Amino acid sequence: MIKRTLLIFSLLISPLVIFSQEDEDNGKVVREVINVLVEKSKFAPPPPVHTPDPHKKGKKKHHVEPVEAAPDTGNPMMPAPSSEVFKRAQNWYKAKAVKYTKANGTNAGSNVSCNVTFTYAQKILNPENEVNGEITMDVVIEAKEGKYRYSIKNIKHKATKEGMSGGDIYLTVPECGSMKITDLTWKHIKSAAYADIQILVDGIKSKMKEDGDKKKDDW
Repeated sequence: MIKRTLLIFSLLISPLVIFSQEDEDNGKVVREVINVLVEKSKFAPPPPVHTPDPHKKGKKKHHVEPVEAAPDTGNPMMPAPSSEVFKRAQNWYKAKAVKYTKANGTNAGSNVSCNVTFTYAQKILNPENEVNGEITMDVVIEAKEGKYRYSIKNIKHKATKEGMSGGDIYLTVPECGSMKITDLTWKHIKSAAYADIQILVDGIKSKMKEDGDKKKDDW
């Protein structure tokens, strides 16, 4: 009877454990969905021009004038075509960034992905730990009609000095151990990583607002 009770209890609680693990993993991804609108006049097809049928019964006409469609008085904006959103994501990858570097870019379907690297250098004199190096992360931009979603994940600290890497910034204790990286140093690394993420997000949003076919000034 006891074994049967324990079995039932384990079956009931196991889905909760799996869900909590998935929820924890999702917490390691910085993600946002953003709508994209464009001017209808640039992307929507022109309204059809209706031409009266000259063979239709009725009063004969020597000259048949085309009938213009009624002007569109609705919202001048429309959801951006997925091709336009995708083109903007590609332009973001191609654009040169000042504070970070992009590498290993790929285009898979309607997604653009790459690796991003920020330089990490401590801003204090006589630091306790030799942890200068870089903050790395993976970026994916998924394009759909009228919107895109960016995801930033695998955010890690990698030190130049061997054996001093903190690893995943969401770890409570750094990968190399608390004996090598103090709590205060680890806190500074995390703060720098969060600031880097914000810089990256701002750059993505800014570029995704620009027209995909934006022409360069001839001057």
